[in-house]
Parts: sequence; structure tokens; C-alpha cells
Amino acid sequence: MAKLPEGSAALLERLEEQPNLVPDELTRHLMRRSGQDCHDPKLVRLVSLAAQRFIGLAIFDSLQLCKARLGTASKKQLKAVGLKDKRVLTTEDLGKALKDFGITVRPWPYMLDVTGATKTGVATGGTAGAAVTPATSQ
Repeated sequence: MAKLPEGSAALLERLEEQPNLVPDELTRHLMRRSGQDCHDPKLVRLVSLAAQRFIGLAIFDSLQLCKARLGTASKKQLKAVGLKDKRVLTTEDLGKALKDFGITVRPWPYMLDVTGATKTGVATGGTAGAAVTPATSQ
């Protein structure tokens, strides 16, 4: 059996302590669907934590794009035109964030584009649904 790198044993022992947002059962199911039948619960937990990290990075990047899209409007300016200071995760923001990871998000052909603008020019809607496909290198 191959020897683990320095510190790997301690990492594997601490996996159970880490809170995970992606359930191990979901990870195991998705691994089986992709052809990876794994019976080691520590490996499944490690993949779950990696998926959680990926989701966190994608959502954080989407939030930064949403802030950039909303611009420098202050809370007072937003309230003056009747908008609440709430940020909405749109498919467009998520698609731009996932593009950095090599994932292309395309709207479904039968979905309407409900993107609109208010008096301030801030987009209030987004595409209702989307298809996610890995980007191909060209």
C-alpha cells in the first residue's frame, strides 16, 4: 500500500469533526452514478468537503458579481426608489462565476428571459432555468 503524505493521517482522523453541508449519502449516490462505487466513509466525506468548498467558492464569486452589477448604489438610494437591500442570485451571475471553473451555463431553450430593469437600471430578474455543461477546450 502507498505511503500517505505527511499530515494526511491527521487530516483523515479530523474529517468526522468537520461540519459538512453536502450530505455523505448524496455524495455517495453521485459517485455511484459516475461509476465510482466507494465504500470508505472517510473518502466519501473528503469528496463531500471538496464539493462544499467548490460550491462556496462559486457562490462567493457570484455574490461579488452581483455587487458589481448593483453598482455603488447605497442602501438609502435603493430604498428611495422602492428597492430593498436584498441581493438575488441570478443565473447570469452564477454562469459568469462558473465560467472561471470551466463550466458553461446555458438557458434552456423553452425558458423565457425575464430580465428587466427598474428606474435605477438595476436588473431585477433572471433566466428561470439553465442547463449546466462542462466547457470544452478548443
